[in-house]
Amino acid sequence: MSHTPARPTRRTLLTGAAATAAAAVTGTASVTGTAHAAAARPTPARRSAARTPKALLIGLDGCMLDRVAEADAPHLHRLIAGGLRAPGTIPYAFTLSGPGWSTLATGVWPTKHGVRDNTFRGQRFATYPDVLTRVEQARPALRTYAVSSWPQLTSATGGGPLFSPAVDVRVAPPGSAYDAGTTQDAVARLSATDAPDASFVQLDNIDHAGHASGGASRAYLEAIAGADAQVGQLLTAITTRPTHAAEDWLIMVTADHGHTDAGGHGGTSAREKQTFVIAHGTGFTPGSTGTSRMVDVAPTLLTHLGIAIDPRWHLDGAPLR
Repeated sequence: MSHTPARPTRRTLLTGAAATAAAAVTGTASVTGTAHAAAARPTPARRSAARTPKALLIGLDGCMLDRVAEADAPHLHRLIAGGLRAPGTIPYAFTLSGPGWSTLATGVWPTKHGVRDNTFRGQRFATYPDVLTRVEQARPALRTYAVSSWPQLTSATGGGPLFSPAVDVRVAPPGSAYDAGTTQDAVARLSATDAPDASFVQLDNIDHAGHASGGASRAYLEAIAGADAQVGQLLTAITTRPTHAAEDWLIMVTADHGHTDAGGHGGTSAREKQTFVIAHGTGFTPGSTGTSRMVDVAPTLLTHLGIAIDPRWHLDGAPLR
């Protein structure tokens, strides 16, 4: 979660092993295409009618892609190897989680959604709602789910929530549960027979390590490894579903900001302004690279679910290809 650069340490780093994900992460077929490249991403009509599209968006708060490459993170590395790796840069000055997650979730820049700090004052979510609310508005029969260790995203805490009451299930585990509780809840939901069609899961401990020890620290790499193990649990919940072969899963991993080497964010340094998208699923060539914008995440998820982007939404992003 994002705070001012002077944010005090909140929690000790999480420890513990997690279940290893299956070697085939999503089991989806790939076709040619990189981010913003010429090859067109398949439309829903070109997919097998027998496969049900589902999407999981994983947010790793304060994570930097170059540090993922250095970390013991086999599940994230497997997602990268099997799909798209697309770094990006935050184009605005306030590298905080409030505007970061709002931009990622709504598909518009802060000039539209109105969030410029962690209080969420000035938000215009009624006009520019989160992506799961867009799913509900377009396809009410689809199931939506959001869980976050930073409670502002899914509960009325500190100016939240970002995700609206239209979302079928919103969970903010108690602070004592932190990322372990978030992961446990998400695994249970993703494993269920009636698993959500569109899910958002936010993990916070990488950001905590960045504040406590710095983005260049060994503790930061260890936090990435811990989050990777939790990502592995989510992937296992998906790949071991009895109906997995009949499902077309899009997995996206992203981050709201980076960190300085010494620790903290909120400024305009290149390290703080890092962001990225990892996309694994139909339409993303294994091992492909490209560039991404934060506003592209929401329209990519919507397109995968077969929801057409309405020009009247005035989104700033476009589906990644």
